[in-house]
Amino acid sequence: MREFADLVTKDKRVERFRLDSVEDPKTATLHLDGQKHRFQLNFVVTPTTADIQPSPSPASPTETKPLLVVPRLTPAFLDACRQAQACVADLNGQLYLRAHGLLVSLPALPGRNLRFELEPRNVFVGKSVRIVRSLLADPEGVWRQADLLKRTGATSGLVSRIIKHLQRQGLLKKVDARRFHVVTPSLLLDAWGQADDFNRRATTHRFTTLEQDPVRIAKRLRNVLTHNGPHFAFTQWIAAWLRHPYTEPPVISLYVPQLPSKAILDELGLRPVSEAGRVWFHLPADEGVFRETRVVDSLPFVSNAQIYIDLLKTGLRGPEQAQALREWSGFLKP
Repeated sequence: MREFADLVTKDKRVERFRLDSVEDPKTATLHLDGQKHRFQLNFVVTPTTADIQPSPSPASPTETKPLLVVPRLTPAFLDACRQAQACVADLNGQLYLRAHGLLVSLPALPGRNLRFELEPRNVFVGKSVRIVRSLLADPEGVWRQADLLKRTGATSGLVSRIIKHLQRQGLLKKVDARRFHVVTPSLLLDAWGQADDFNRRATTHRFTTLEQDPVRIAKRLRNVLTHNGPHFAFTQWIAAWLRHPYTEPPVISLYVPQLPSKAILDELGLRPVSEAGRVWFHLPADEGVFRETRVVDSLPFVSNAQIYIDLLKTGLRGPEQAQALREWSGFLKP
């Protein structure tokens, strides 16, 4: 409560938003356009979608509205509040107020990233994202924790924590005591895309080649690596194009656990370059990218969701190809 009070009193963006008490805030009033909007504050450390209370639509704007205050608003939880037209705020400065004749939306303040210390720091990194990747490999399925343990190779403790976190965020919903399903796959995918930082989870080595045909390059890589090199899976432009063509792939990229030997690179006719390049080898920080692969036209690809994520923040028309893949009817199909 005190942290929220300090934030409100120091944040110049909400100078018209006043607490009834700085020491023990229970209600607040927003003075806007000659009207007063009153809010009843509800502080929740580990919020779930059950805590979301829609604002009433009264004839008088002075009727008190519920305002949920949480440590940190995730994109998925904020979206759930928007859909329910519920008021919510967090300790990082995010604010969403929605009521009859009222709409206020403010982003987090720069440099603030407070959260409840027992909440997962980021479910979209390391072994945690293995769970998200598996769920999106079959988003219409009904899951058990044991299913994810087998598919991800993560510990039971980690799987349990991530499942509970996603349930609280409204991204997973229980079917019964042991089973659950993804509520809205697109929201889970969006949350992953917003949190992803490709450059922090993979190291890229670039190479040039005299061959120009992208499919020939991919098949040549497959033929040589299958017999001599590390295991691999194609991603980004070449994978998206062969799954659902949109833009001809400017780069042939693939995940490998380690860079092929110099002898193999020479056999492939690949020469290292510092920029651009026609072939990119991505060395992932976590090898979970290889756990949801599939073979299409004799080429191994990472999951469709992973291809989308890998393209989303690239150049070379990558986001356009990502969107085209997402709009394809076969995108999130098992």
